Amino acid sequence: MDEIILNKIEKNKNIIKYSFCISDGYKDFFTGKPFVIEYPENIESVPDSILAIPFVANVIPIIWITNGTLRIKELDEDFYNCLPDVKKGYETMFPETTFGGKLIVDNTILTKCNTCGSSMLFSGGLDAINTLVNHLDEQPHLLTIWGADIRYENTDGWGIVRQGVEDSANKFNLHVSTIHSSFREFDNENYMHHRYYEQLKDSWWHGIKHGIALLSHAAPYAYLHGLNKVYIASSYCPADGIVRCASSPLTDNFVRFNGAKVIHDGFEYSRQDKIHNVVNYVKETGNTVTIRVCWETQTGSNCCKCEKCYRTMAGLLAEGVNPLEYGFENATETLPFMRACVIGQPSYYAALQAYWGHIRNRVIENKSQLVNTPYWQYLKWMEKCDFEHPESLKMPLIFRIRRRLSKFRFYNELHKIKSKLLHK
Repeated sequence: MDEIILNKIEKNKNIIKYSFCISDGYKDFFTGKPFVIEYPENIESVPDSILAIPFVANVIPIIWITNGTLRIKELDEDFYNCLPDVKKGYETMFPETTFGGKLIVDNTILTKCNTCGSSMLFSGGLDAINTLVNHLDEQPHLLTIWGADIRYENTDGWGIVRQGVEDSANKFNLHVSTIHSSFREFDNENYMHHRYYEQLKDSWWHGIKHGIALLSHAAPYAYLHGLNKVYIASSYCPADGIVRCASSPLTDNFVRFNGAKVIHDGFEYSRQDKIHNVVNYVKETGNTVTIRVCWETQTGSNCCKCEKCYRTMAGLLAEGVNPLEYGFENATETLPFMRACVIGQPSYYAALQAYWGHIRNRVIENKSQLVNTPYWQYLKWMEKCDFEHPESLKMPLIFRIRRRLSKFRFYNELHKIKSKLLHK
């Protein structure tokens, strides 16, 4: 049986570095880069049993899916005890996969939180903003992780994200802390994605890793500040059924560490409901909100031309508001191409099935108000769309003609090249 051993946790003021060794069977699972986490304050007073949590959380899915062994010296008792329930959540979502393996801990240590308070993982995205406005009365600490969707070494991209997150924190008079982590660099996500995609029917990051990995970074911070609640915003809702996703009520709600509990928040709302909640908050308070949703760019801003940007802009339009006012700076230039960009592309079918039906329903509900606005020109095509069967959707005729012409030109040029080669 292959194994991973956590040899040492190095603490230097606000930086944690994990020293570990692996057996030969795991050599392709790791990149050789160090696993380092930098907190915004000194963490030397945090016991190793708590500091071990981020390492265990990032490695334990590998152990489970390969039936391997993880050995460590000490671990927080709450976290150790919660892992079997978290594993059951994965087994429910991935019934064709066996999750085995062993976690061998020399010493589990019970650490209880003596005070109260809450924190939330905050990316500036729609889900997170919905959770924030619903729990503003708690004045939660905002935790944002540099190294999740903006890569560990991307300073420029992170600068834009940080500014947006800090602006949000300042608007709500909240404390925000950045945790800088190489947790997506030290293991080989690309290898695991390709090795297990057919089995899992999902990517390693989305299906297996990101929920527990992100949450684990909050453990040392919660210990330092005596927090007993950590919110993580939901991505899906009950209407979606059981979704293969590493962040799920089936897993997140069972995570515990040092007396703190995790709450998978907002699961009762569809994505369109969340947009409705945020828009209502803005209308009622007069506060402005910037939503950062884009996963196609590393610049830290919304590209306004990927499916997720279009999905959010369409949802905002369906509520009768201008996406420009919510952080989509290039909306005017890209919205005329929304229909052609999102339909007829197989890579978008799952998203169309999961989200766009909710947008269509809101468009129909609000039609009497929308038809008299400039937004209707971008939405009216949705009325007769069957998003449950996206393969049947057709892009506008003019774009189909352009695509055909583009393919014709390509094959015509290819034929010319072949002819020249044959006659040489």
